[in-house]
Amino acid sequence: MIHSRTSNVVFRAPFTLPGLERDYPAGTYLVTTDDEQLDVSFSSFRRIGTTIALPRGPVTEYWTVAPVDLEAALAKDATRDATKPAP
Repeated sequence: MIHSRTSNVVFRAPFTLPGLERDYPAGTYLVTTDDEQLDVSFSSFRRIGTTIALPRGPVTEYWTVAPVDLEAALAKDATRDATKPAP
């Protein structure tokens, strides 16, 4: 059994992820995480994939991303945002 969860991530500045050929603009992006239920005596799941929806004009590309790479990009974005001077 596959269990999918969706969430939104917000980038406050342009960003890129490993393997992407270009930067994507700041904004809110949909992330889907798929987990597979393990066949054990208690409820347990393992992650089998994470994708981010990247709109490009009228087309949306679903890019497979390692969770660690997504977290690193979000951390970099948060650091960049925190270093901006207050208006």
